[in-house]
Amino acid sequence: MTLTQAWRDLHRSRFADLPLDCGNSLSPGVIYSPELRDWSDKATTSDQARMERYIDRYDLRRARILHVGIGNSGLARRFCGRVGEIVGTTIDDPEIEVARLLALPNYGFVLHNKYSGSHAVIADKFDFILDNNLTSPCCCISHLAGLFEFYADKLADGGQIVTDRQGLEWVPVGSSPRWGFKLDDLRAVAALAGLSVFSMTNSVYVLARSAPPAPGLSPRAANRLRRAAALPGKIVRNGPRALARRALNWARRIGAKR
Repeated sequence: MTLTQAWRDLHRSRFADLPLDCGNSLSPGVIYSPELRDWSDKATTSDQARMERYIDRYDLRRARILHVGIGNSGLARRFCGRVGEIVGTTIDDPEIEVARLLALPNYGFVLHNKYSGSHAVIADKFDFILDNNLTSPCCCISHLAGLFEFYADKLADGGQIVTDRQGLEWVPVGSSPRWGFKLDDLRAVAALAGLSVFSMTNSVYVLARSAPPAPGLSPRAANRLRRAAALPGKIVRNGPRALARRALNWARRIGAKR
């Protein structure tokens, strides 16, 4: 894509330590080793889990979800039975193979590079776009601008782009630490795509054109029931110490609200 003057000005004023244009049009953003990229056989990360808990409070029965970086397809396994559709993307064949073997309903998946500027394989718009690692795989400001142009184009009216502070700030050893964005950095680049950034929890950030609506009473109640039903299994897996820690955190939250 051709960088606008606004992106050039932002690069000069805020991101001068990062390349403006890497010149790599074939595989932009493919800068990690396969061991760092491929999450097909790894557990869901804590930041991904927080993003999933966030959207779980909404009524998703008609929602279209775009999951960028499908990893182990845990999101699809969790939500496929109660959403309109999930489309997942990855740049790694092993993640595609895991998704194919699952054969889940309402779950489509494609090889797609989010920085590529070519998005024909992803049709229509989405109510939720989940990406826990917007910036650290990026190679230059030009391709970062392409990513935000892509997300703004694919976001439905009233839709939300969901990310997490942990993933946003993380960069691997050897990458420029400047790709680890803070909240103000995210707000600066989102504004150029016509998006605002809302801090929904201590960790979960949402990019949207207007303030995200609160989830309805019925889906919130259903979310609580699902969490309660899952609690015995968590106790068995994590043991009494984890339960005590959870109870202490709960007590602190209640105390803070008084």
